[in-house]
Amino acid sequence: MRRLAGTTLALSALFLAIVAILSDAPALFYMGTALLATIGTSRIQAYLSVRGLRFQRFAPELAHIGEHVKVELVIWSEKKIRRPLIHVKDQLPPRFLIADLSPSLPIAPDFDFPVRTEYNFRPRRRGIYRWSGLEAVGTDALGLVTMNRTYTTDVVEMTVLPLPIPVLVDLPAAAGWGVSEASSGENKGPSGEPRGIREYVHGDSLRHVHWRSSARTGLLHVKEFEAGSHTSTAMMFQRQTKTDLIRESDIAGTGPVTSSLDLMVGHALHVSENLLRQGAKVTLPQFEDSRAQTSIDRRAELAVILADVQADSRLTLGEEIIKEAESLRRGSLLMAFLVKPDETLLTAISHLRTKEIQLVALLYDAQMFTDSKDKRKPFSRSSVDSASDPSFVEAVRAAGAYPILMPSLVGSPA
Repeated sequence: MRRLAGTTLALSALFLAIVAILSDAPALFYMGTALLATIGTSRIQAYLSVRGLRFQRFAPELAHIGEHVKVELVIWSEKKIRRPLIHVKDQLPPRFLIADLSPSLPIAPDFDFPVRTEYNFRPRRRGIYRWSGLEAVGTDALGLVTMNRTYTTDVVEMTVLPLPIPVLVDLPAAAGWGVSEASSGENKGPSGEPRGIREYVHGDSLRHVHWRSSARTGLLHVKEFEAGSHTSTAMMFQRQTKTDLIRESDIAGTGPVTSSLDLMVGHALHVSENLLRQGAKVTLPQFEDSRAQTSIDRRAELAVILADVQADSRLTLGEEIIKEAESLRRGSLLMAFLVKPDETLLTAISHLRTKEIQLVALLYDAQMFTDSKDKRKPFSRSSVDSASDPSFVEAVRAAGAYPILMPSLVGSPA
């Protein structure tokens, strides 16, 4: 609208100048000249309003999907000039899905002291996001001309943590191997060495209360013990290129799930939280050294790692499992998340059996991540290769693994 107003005035001034020359009317010529001078002055003022600025950005390092995030911008004027109000637009990464973005308040930068403005939004997808660019948009005092200029600041990094998505996973008993013993409590208790301190949860014995930490924090804390090798669990994801299935309707929505990998990560975080409360050790061999020492707050550590899981591997899930097999503890359990059938997984299952490692395959229906262009037509399951296909499920079972069919998304066509 401002650009239209400036263009209209410029055309009016030109028209008056032409009419003045043709009709030999000095008054009209002076009016046209005054209009042109006004427009020229406005352009200069708008040009200067976005020049000679310096910015600093403050953003939280960690955020959760759906929570409100505030980003603060500090602006300095490096020139001793009076400026009209300007707007600042942050250049967020294109893949950064957000909702409820609020515009930053208009400000008038001053040479003497910095001016602050801020904006808010809600992140909608997990990930690690970095950005440094922003755009300053300024006008003249009359609002006739708009100018903009792009600036680069120090790079900021924000990690958007995934949300745990509740799911019921019935793990196998496995004749004493795996995490079933953690679920039943057989390997949990004071028989091992203390490995840390955590908050009290219902069911913990009061004999294990750590009174010093409880007194310091005001919350009841208990000592946590090593649960033994029978409660070691690893989680691995199908992350080969083009295996992350995206449903456009979820991107347009407001939930934490926009792809198959997001759903896997949310389920994995929920399952890992339950296992950690039961005393099991949970590792992610694709992204960390399973033999490395882990922090006491393992849940937060896993959330940060899972935030940046991307489908960018050249290896299939089966190939990655074979590659990482040597780092897995003998007699442990491996949970494999996949949405597309993977024939190499069958070879990996046989390889793991030689180390007495049981594999639980969590199989997703790829069909639920497919949008139908014509809602009146039913979906054809044969059009999408899915890990939940009965033939693949049977092949996984025959190879010696324990397949689990994962539930469909609410509202999915599956």
